[in-house]
Amino acid sequence: MRFPKAATYLDTTCEVKKWARCYFPGLKYNIQTSNVVESMNSVFKQARKFALLPMIDTIKLVPFVENLLHDICEIASKLTVIELNSFQLEYSVIGPDGKTYVVDLRNKSCICRCFDLDKYPCVHAIAAAMKLKQENRTNEVRDLYDLCSKYYLVELWVLAYVNTIYPVPHKTEWTIPSEIQELYALPPKYNKRKGRIQETRKPSVGERRRKHKRQPGSNLEKWFQSESGSPEQSED
Repeated sequence: MRFPKAATYLDTTCEVKKWARCYFPGLKYNIQTSNVVESMNSVFKQARKFALLPMIDTIKLVPFVENLLHDICEIASKLTVIELNSFQLEYSVIGPDGKTYVVDLRNKSCICRCFDLDKYPCVHAIAAAMKLKQENRTNEVRDLYDLCSKYYLVELWVLAYVNTIYPVPHKTEWTIPSEIQELYALPPKYNKRKGRIQETRKPSVGERRRKHKRQPGSNLEKWFQSESGSPEQSED
């Protein structure tokens, strides 16, 4: 709708599986790599100023995902959910757009494909999980973290640094080949800009701008309280 000529070009010259992520055969490393890197840079913009160990302490991906799930939970709590198969944990969910979506909690899948590709529950899957929680079937899905990929958990990030990082020896102890010592690398030419260094990236056209950020550690379990402890009555 925004770029008809571009849409016509893609429809006539390219297979849909080559440019639409939802039709790509297999996983395509979440969303575009450059966008992911920029998003993580925004999350870690303060931590990047720290040394290695303090920076690792501030990298908490779970709260980052929780902020997204909190916004989705508010919408999911108002959706109509019908159980289709209690053993396979399949549910029919009427989405905010009025369409019906089939959710498979056991296989972590939804016909909207967002759950399959993003690896954390979509609004339909969360609504189904809330229905499951109301039935007190906690042995099936304990919380929303069970529906998220393990790669969103901070524990997995920490495991990358369990091995000892040894300090670099003094340069007098380095063994450098003679052909390398003969090389001399000139620094790249650049024009130094005046003023304060920009630390954040300017959002490009079409990017979603978040108006607020929830503090890390917000209690996601409030959306799964029983009727006596509804979301309105419980506290973070």
